[in-house]
Amino acid sequence: MPGWLRCRAAALGLIAALTGCATGAVQGPAVHVPAPGISERISGAIEAAPGHHLVMGDLNIPAGAPIPRHYHHGEEFLYILGGSTVIVRADMGEEELQPGQAIRIAPGTVHWGRAGPKGLRAVSTWIVPDGQPLRVPVPDQQGTLP
Repeated sequence: MPGWLRCRAAALGLIAALTGCATGAVQGPAVHVPAPGISERISGAIEAAPGHHLVMGDLNIPAGAPIPRHYHHGEEFLYILGGSTVIVRADMGEEELQPGQAIRIAPGTVHWGRAGPKGLRAVSTWIVPDGQPLRVPVPDQQGTLP
């Protein structure tokens, strides 16, 4: 097993243990993940933050694929494992991320982007207020959804 895969498995195992759930299992409030490219996820309540739960996804997005405009009611933490991405946050401009880099996206921040020429492999973690959707699509300037 390649080293990066062992690290990924260990990280997922650690988060599963910390949140009290197994990989692929969902505990606590049901969370709808409408975004393409999320192949695995775990979810669980956060005891230190009542009224919130954690969702962690394994993102595998093909080369050049768009990341549609959206926002989250809670925070997002994105860590790049492979490939690259360009993330655009409203009023903050573009930011290119390479393997080993991470970004925090504040609640309510409209953002979008595109996977790099070799695709994107990342782990994303969201802190989601209970009862809220994981992501909310945002129309573009012409009012159409991606």
